[in-house]
Formats: sequence, C-alpha cells, structure tokens
Amino acid sequence: MTASPGHPNGSASRSASGLFEGSFLGDLSRIPPGARLECGICWTRYDPAEGDPVSQVAAGTAFADLPADWRCPTCDAERHKFMVLDAPPGQAAAMLATSAAAPVPAETPAAALVAAYHHIAVSKMADLPVFNARLAVEAIGFHRHGDAWLGIMVTPWFMNAVLAPAIPGAWDTIRDGVKSTHALPSGAYEFVAGHIDGVGTILTCSLFSPMFEFEEQGVVRQTAEAALAALLAPEDAPEEVVTPPAEPPAPVPAATAAELSRRRLLRGGFGA
Repeated sequence: MTASPGHPNGSASRSASGLFEGSFLGDLSRIPPGARLECGICWTRYDPAEGDPVSQVAAGTAFADLPADWRCPTCDAERHKFMVLDAPPGQAAAMLATSAAAPVPAETPAAALVAAYHHIAVSKMADLPVFNARLAVEAIGFHRHGDAWLGIMVTPWFMNAVLAPAIPGAWDTIRDGVKSTHALPSGAYEFVAGHIDGVGTILTCSLFSPMFEFEEQGVVRQTAEAALAALLAPEDAPEEVVTPPAEPPAPVPAATAAELSRRRLLRGGFGA
C-alpha cells in the first residue's frame, strides 16, 4: 500500500457491487486482477503485488478479491471509494473492451429529476410551511463527473448538490439515509442517499434549506451556478468572491446583495 496525503473512505464484495461507484459503474468484475487502485478520498493506493500488511492481506490478492469488510488503511474509507489507477497492458485492453460493452446513457437525469420533484412539490409540499411559492423546481448544470452526473437541484424548499448514477438504478441497493464522502475538485463532501420515485437512488448534499431568503427564481439560478462553480474549483485555488448580478429592473433581493464567496457557499455559511 502506498499512502499519499489526503482525505477519508473504502468496502464491498462482488455481492455488494451495487455500491461500487468508484470505478466501472458498479461492476467489480470489470477490474483486472493486476490493476492498482487509488482511494478517491485520501489517495492511498492498493497494489495487488504488495497486498495490505495493515489488514494482513497477502501479496497477490486482486482488489476484487479483498475481504468484504476491507477498508482503506489510511482513512478507513469503504472499498467502493477506490478508483482504478492503472492496469497491466493486456488487462487494460480487456478492461476497456468490457467497459465499451455497457454504454452509458447520453442524456442527463435533469428532466427526470425535475418531473419527480415537481410531482412532490404539487402532491406533498405545497401546503407545508417550508414551501416558498415564489420559486420553481429547476435542475442546473448537470454534467458527467466520473461515473455519475453532478449538478444542482433547486426546489421551493431546498437547494442541493446532487450526484446521480450514470446508469439509472445503479445505486438502488444503497439504503436511504446512508452517508458517504465524495471527492470533488474543491474538497471532500458528505452526501446522503435517498430514493426518488421515477429516478431511483441519488446522493444529495444540502446547500440551502429552507429557501425563504430567495425572492425570485433568477436569483436562485445565479446562486446555484455560483455554488456549482465553487464545487468544481480546485481546493488550492485563490479564494474568489462571486457576486451574482441582479436582474434589472427588479430590486436586488437580500440573497444577491450578500457576496457569495466559495468559502461561504461550501463551508456552512448557507442562509447566514
């Protein structure tokens, strides 16, 4: 095992491959026996040639054959947080061929998420005190991020960063409420699993809730775009202050008057 400075997470057997989001869309059988993998949280590497002396895993043990309860020896991450670093040439070619056999849908989950949350808004949320009737359901900026889609989901009662599986339903074996840490360019963030009818299980990270400091949809959209940009900014990038532009001739609401720095957006300053 080779440790590098970093963050936390890694565990799963072939029977638990539905949790394996780090590489190859939940299928451990796609990982070549000689492949080296790297923890997506702390960057510790697992090399089959070395095994893991910490957990008494013998040299020559392929990653897919690790014990079901094995975790990253550096940060205690679950095994599904590991991503393939490299593989022997012949095995790498076979790996690519196997990956090509399972095409990933090209369309984002944005439309399905909007439809699902609109139904929830109308059928369950509209009469509750947390509902801001000035706002609408909107999906913002969804794009591929590794083996998932990343974007911002806005509703009249919350704004969340969302990870959705590249293959619909791939995470449906994860129980609601299960927390996991995911590495984004700006740092590691905790997401919570939840099943959405019509979409399947997704992972969410709360940004704002409730949404009463927002008075118009345009301001919400600008804030969501700023939050997504902050999530994707490298962790060591200079601190930027983002002031979403007001939409004339409307008066500037409180949410736009406050400068939204990357630190405020991502370090718990929501709604402050």
